[in-house]
Amino acid sequence: MRVLQYIPTLFAVIAYLVLPSCVPDTASRRAHQAKHFEEKSGYGVDLSHHNTVTDWEQVEADFIFLKATEGSTFTDSKYISYRDKAQKHGIAVGAYHFMTTSSSAKRQFQNFYRVVGENIDLLPVLDVEKQTKGYPKTKSQMYQHVKTFVDLCIEHYGKKPIIYSSEWLYTHYKLDELGCPFWSGDVDAQVHIPHVIHQQTIKSVPGIAGKVDYDVLKCKLDDIQL
Repeated sequence: MRVLQYIPTLFAVIAYLVLPSCVPDTASRRAHQAKHFEEKSGYGVDLSHHNTVTDWEQVEADFIFLKATEGSTFTDSKYISYRDKAQKHGIAVGAYHFMTTSSSAKRQFQNFYRVVGENIDLLPVLDVEKQTKGYPKTKSQMYQHVKTFVDLCIEHYGKKPIIYSSEWLYTHYKLDELGCPFWSGDVDAQVHIPHVIHQQTIKSVPGIAGKVDYDVLKCKLDDIQL
């Protein structure tokens, strides 16, 4: 029975020695992030409801872009939760909108801004891909469709959004003429035009189940800060 009186003390010693390594080192995370605000380096991931974060303590990304909206009505079910948890762990957060051609760019921006507001750390992102939802548009129609969204970003955020696309689509629709930062979605391929982020590959990263988009920063993190 006498041994039992020492157990609380023993637990206290163990807690002192072990727990510090288990506590989120948010300060060091922020210091690491601050370093990449000044350097042209770092990597991040982009996530949506298709991805499952299993342990935020293990996610060591310098930035995360989260799918917020699509079209004029869709909201990603994990956006708010992932945004709050990523920011809590000292990771710079951005949001992206998947553009379709089935509704006006104005209505789509309204959907995006309603969900995202200004509670993000990085520039908003417009995801322009080969259309699987909506209606075909000519080059000039698609250019104007994207331009309307870009102009609304400038009006509400004071800055142009990043455009995520393949190099071919980006140049085919002459989106480079809009002067927005370019995020290349050409996986495992060389990029031939100036870009701020490259979705370099798809791989497994700590803290996230399965494989995710692995994005390499090609500028200072400060350059894409909102």
